[in-house]
Amino acid sequence: MKIAIISDVHCKWDKLVIPECDILISCGDYSFYGEQHIVREFHSWLDVQPAKHIISVQGNHEVWVEKNFNDAKLEAKAVCPRVHFVDEGMIKIGELKIWCSSWTPFFRNWAYNALRGDEIKRHWDVIPDDVNILVTHGPPSGILDITYWMGVPKERVGCVDLLNKILTLKQLKLHCFGHIHNESGETEINGVKFINAAICDKMYTPINPVRIFEYET
Repeated sequence: MKIAIISDVHCKWDKLVIPECDILISCGDYSFYGEQHIVREFHSWLDVQPAKHIISVQGNHEVWVEKNFNDAKLEAKAVCPRVHFVDEGMIKIGELKIWCSSWTPFFRNWAYNALRGDEIKRHWDVIPDDVNILVTHGPPSGILDITYWMGVPKERVGCVDLLNKILTLKQLKLHCFGHIHNESGETEINGVKFINAAICDKMYTPINPVRIFEYET
């Protein structure tokens, strides 16, 4: 099963070429503020992509979406009927169990922000133990989560509680996310593929590739 993954497109989707795939996943931040017309435009673009299934998770930039989720979902599905438009919850595609979450640790009071500790941990506590694919907007602590200043590594900003939950997920094969533009890339740890699928760099230039993961059932 071929899975194409994007994140942090920030209105630059016209620069992307999506290959034919079984599932196309967007990990959020397709916009700058999640405006209603951008929701419609992005999902109109998703609708013409060569994917059998489409998953659209929200990010911290989707401010209007968080405040108007039901309206945003209607907008998205009006132009892309097959989209799974989600901020948090389970999606099942065949035998695959895919858990999605838009939440990230608090930063400048953007959308889907929760304070580190108990407030964000409750979002990870509800992840079922048998998920196969995890889609979050932000990274776990220590994995593709470094921010940079003037080209120098500054700090790791991933979520510790998310990492702790991941360590309990025995059937997890893929965790994809974005959020930290500098760290777009891939790594494998203990049989789990971690993909930071951010398309834009820190200057919001779409320089990174669409990520591909071959899921073996």
